Amino acid sequence: MKNSAIYIHVPFCKVKCIYCDFYSITNRENQIPLFTKLLLKEIRYYKDYKKNNWNFNTIFFGGGTPSILPAKDIEKILKELDNTFNISNVKEITLEANPGEASFKFLKDIKNIGVNRLSMGFQSFDDKLLKKLGRIHKPKDCFNTFDNARKAGFDNINTDMIFNIPKLSTKRWIEDLNKLISLEPEHISAYSLTVEPSTQLFNLVKNKKILMPKEEIDIEQFLITKQILFDNDYFQYEISNYSKKNKECNHNINYWKLNPYLSFGPSAHSYDTKKRWWNVKSLEKYLSLLDSCSLPVGGYEKLNDKDNYNETILNGLRLNEGIKISKLKKIHGKNFNNYINAITSKWDCIDVTREYIKLKKNGMLFVDDISSDMFI
Repeated sequence: MKNSAIYIHVPFCKVKCIYCDFYSITNRENQIPLFTKLLLKEIRYYKDYKKNNWNFNTIFFGGGTPSILPAKDIEKILKELDNTFNISNVKEITLEANPGEASFKFLKDIKNIGVNRLSMGFQSFDDKLLKKLGRIHKPKDCFNTFDNARKAGFDNINTDMIFNIPKLSTKRWIEDLNKLISLEPEHISAYSLTVEPSTQLFNLVKNKKILMPKEEIDIEQFLITKQILFDNDYFQYEISNYSKKNKECNHNINYWKLNPYLSFGPSAHSYDTKKRWWNVKSLEKYLSLLDSCSLPVGGYEKLNDKDNYNETILNGLRLNEGIKISKLKKIHGKNFNNYINAITSKWDCIDVTREYIKLKKNGMLFVDDISSDMFI
């Protein structure tokens, strides 16, 4: 059976961070009861996707800020998922929570109903930088919420951090990493701040109100992150993700390995290996369509062999283990050796073994360019 994932998109937020390009809305928490009711309805519509060769092994509540939902609503969603798909084989249920916004009681309640992995968006321990990013929590909230999560029984916690922030010195970044390591989270996601279109950050940079750091600083902070976390027994299994032994995020691995997944909520994307479809990016439209007994799908695309191959390259090279050679040989056949020789002659950071092709040295710094060269 093929491992598969379920994703729940919760669009509600207290504030909108300036760098966030995920669909989220503020000051709409009064619509949470209706959202939950119609989300359950959407899940029931997919009962026919309970395929014999799909093994749902992960569930992820993302957003937005899923910890805004009452624990009783999260319990309703999990029960509906079990009734519709049978989630008895699910080993990992992750919920994203903002520091300072998840009480000890809430954390204990969600742990008791089956959530066994927490993902917290720390981003920084510098109060000024947090304000600049549009975050409303204080550094102390990170430590208090983390401590409460441990007391609530969570033994699998991810913490998100961001580098390449304007005015973030490398010295300060190192200090932040060391503070984070002292907490001993099982998983660390360390992302470079990127300027995405349709974000407030994009407009601020475009209008020269914010100046992004030079590329050299971005590279320096990435390499330092990799070294410090390696020295502290965090294994880099994907470009931006590091974990203790056997604590990788299995949900994201499902994505990177192009396993099928079903997603629910406004703007959520689904994938069944042959096509990809996505929900409308509007809470009002999402609720309206479901209320009128229609699926809230906004569009879809069918994937051909070329699409699947290029996605295999794009996702596989991000992973430390790389891509199975057998997947590439299916497309290239007898021309495979010529194809690989042309790539390796240009890039000396590619390692080709009998079973895998992967990046070595600092090849992950050039993953986008290498992927582009490998596309067909």
